[in-house]
Amino acid sequence: MKFKDYLFFFRVKNLLMIVFIQLLLKYILFQKFNLTTSLDDFHFSILIFSTVLIALAGYIINDINDVQVDIINKPNKVFVGEKISEKKADILFLVFNFIGLLLGYYLSYSIDEISFFAIYIIASLLSYLYSIKLKNKVLFKNLIVSFLVFLSVFIVGLYDIVPATSAYNNEDQLLVFNLVMKISFFAFLLTFLREIVKDIEDIEGDGKLKMKTFPIVIGIRKTKVLLVTIGVIIIITITYFSISLFSFHPFATYYLIALVSIPLLYFVIKINYSNTKKSYKKLSNLLKIIMLLGILIVFLL
Repeated sequence: MKFKDYLFFFRVKNLLMIVFIQLLLKYILFQKFNLTTSLDDFHFSILIFSTVLIALAGYIINDINDVQVDIINKPNKVFVGEKISEKKADILFLVFNFIGLLLGYYLSYSIDEISFFAIYIIASLLSYLYSIKLKNKVLFKNLIVSFLVFLSVFIVGLYDIVPATSAYNNEDQLLVFNLVMKISFFAFLLTFLREIVKDIEDIEGDGKLKMKTFPIVIGIRKTKVLLVTIGVIIIITITYFSISLFSFHPFATYYLIALVSIPLLYFVIKINYSNTKKSYKKLSNLLKIIMLLGILIVFLL
């Protein structure tokens, strides 16, 4: 494969977003609140690298088991069997997954929280089960992908804040940890929306292979109703959170309403009139941008 093919195969844009969000939390949000943290720069780099490797292994095993679907839905983006052999892809999956788990275990051991290693095992198992068994199940597919995004954000608070929390700094530590939870859940919901939109976009290929996605099982119209309902709930939640910030961070309130709530409202309106793969692709990309803009709120807190 050419270098640019590896960039697509490894979902470098998605990986860079994960890295960016983790760096944002560690070096912007946590420092703004002068938190006591458990990871120095070296160990935090291990956290990032291990998270990226586990995610990368998930992308690869997904591509290995998605060849038939991709031939129909994305004929120009089929890598396994075309630009890289299935055997080589299997080896990459095993190597990346093993190194990611090994680093996760070392990190857990280094902060004396071996139980935290469970999050790596869960992420690894979910990626594998999603690719070989659960992607054909309605709801499971969307929930698992969204939950893995949740974990990639949540893991920063778990490893960096929780072990350093004590009776002396409990208030500030819990405040920021709750913010990390909110950001993680926001990423979860936006990813969940995006995955459903992608299901509509890929309905042709998924239907031929008898996959059970929302658009296939309940129909496109009802799926759009579901998207609108979830979208409206997110808009109300974000707007309420924005208003609650007004007395402390008025600019943050304007920012969230202008760059998160209003674009989401646009999505809710636009999804009803979309009916082409191109239009669904644009809305999927819009949700990714909204998620990034929402997380950038940490600069204003």
